[in-house]
Amino acid sequence: MNLNVFEGIGSVITDVATPLGLLLGFFAIFQIFFLKRSFKQVLILLRGLLFAFIGLVFFIQGINIAFSPMGQYIGELFGGSEYTWALIPMGFVLGFLITLAEPQVRVQCDMIEEASSGYLRAKAILIILCTAVGAFGALAMARTVYGIPIQYIIVPGYIIAIVLLFFADKDFIPIAFDSGSIATGPLTVAFMMGLTFGAASILDGRSVLADGFGLIGIITLAPILSILLLSLVYPIKPSQGGQEDDSGEQVTDSEHS
Repeated sequence: MNLNVFEGIGSVITDVATPLGLLLGFFAIFQIFFLKRSFKQVLILLRGLLFAFIGLVFFIQGINIAFSPMGQYIGELFGGSEYTWALIPMGFVLGFLITLAEPQVRVQCDMIEEASSGYLRAKAILIILCTAVGAFGALAMARTVYGIPIQYIIVPGYIIAIVLLFFADKDFIPIAFDSGSIATGPLTVAFMMGLTFGAASILDGRSVLADGFGLIGIITLAPILSILLLSLVYPIKPSQGGQEDDSGEQVTDSEHS
């Protein structure tokens, strides 16, 4: 494992500075011709961009020197031992914990609670997503360990998801598909991909290309299916958006007052 924490940081700085620089240029054009914000507001924006730049550099560098190599090392360690089955429960535990640590998952859960006026609790959604990703992480590791073809998982999974669309509460459908992309964030990709890549490179008869990849496609199914299933047992009631008048029509709290 590389012990030089600054190795490769130059390329990371370039990769982060390029899109942020383009974003800054885009804002500058709008500021000059359209927005015309005060100098204080522009200064706040520049300060925020600086913080974002520093944070992204350290975050990506941390993934490159720690998360990905550590995941690959653990995969190689267990893949070369007689306890290859331990990768399956490890996939569940790591999938659960990494999803719990994903900041964008927490942001989405808080926004869901706010949008539903507290009807859908952020902590409940968070636990459901973590458990689902953990379960599918274990399934993905079982695929790598036992050489299960990915189409045996992906095809039935998306067929079930499509069928559930016809029965799920319509308010849950966009949440489900947003959760599918949000739950597979940089931490999940870096560590879990490293884990499967390391295991596939050591296990006999496995191909790094065929068995070491595909995990993210499998894990993406976890939030989609879990949220759609949640809608079947916990639908959003019409009265959650407001109260009903004597004729049975829904009115908002402002109209009621």
